[in-house]
Amino acid sequence: REKEAKAAGDKELAAQIHALAKPNQVAWMANLLVREHPEEVRPLLDLGAGLREASEGLDAEQLREFSRQQHGLLRALVQQARRAAVTAGRRVPETAVRSLEDTLRAALVDPDAAEAVLSGRLTAGLQHSGFGPGMGVGAAVGSTSRTSTAAASKKVDTQAPTPDDVARADREVAEATSAAEEAGRLRDEAAAELARVSKLLAAVARELSRLQADLDRAESERARLEGDERERRTSLDEAARAVEDAEARLTEAAERRQTLVERG
Repeated sequence: REKEAKAAGDKELAAQIHALAKPNQVAWMANLLVREHPEEVRPLLDLGAGLREASEGLDAEQLREFSRQQHGLLRALVQQARRAAVTAGRRVPETAVRSLEDTLRAALVDPDAAEAVLSGRLTAGLQHSGFGPGMGVGAAVGSTSRTSTAAASKKVDTQAPTPDDVARADREVAEATSAAEEAGRLRDEAAAELARVSKLLAAVARELSRLQADLDRAESERARLEGDERERRTSLDEAARAVEDAEARLTEAAERRQTLVERG
């Protein structure tokens, strides 16, 4: 775009484009995930919103269940982003995977971080500082202009939740759980299909190896038989010539005998 602006003679626009920060790999993966799979990212952020609203009214067991659900969603989304990156031809180191998980956890915890992630315009990953009442995120290094350090470090509203808040959070958790279970089911199906195809491929490779060995033996036998055939054909030709010579001698001998009989 910068080159196009320069070619069009718009130096000011070219300079503005040049000043834009280029996303690092973590931000690129997060942006790719949001742009290609927004319907899978939304349940995680909805879960975070519900938790922020209802966390003061939840007991320890409910908080543990919510935590388990968010871990499942995070894992599913990180794997989805990893697959999308690999499909796009990018190598994904484990450090980038961990940073992406931190970024998604920050979006789960803080509404400003969630907005930044949903914009699909991050230039660097986000960092989180924990989970629970009073939770927040650290500085969103190089993120978008929407996410400032001050906004990233603010506290959530600790007002006591209403029954409607808890009911809404329950619905969001149910939706998030369904999405996580569906993602897990698709992953398990893909793994099972891969195992099935790999097993078939191994069987075909073994059969091909066996058939190749049979073919090699058959080729060797054919070459041997062709050699035998040539020898037998030569022997037949020699025998045929011997028969012709013997028949010629027999004819000559018979004629001489006949001559002798007639003279006697």
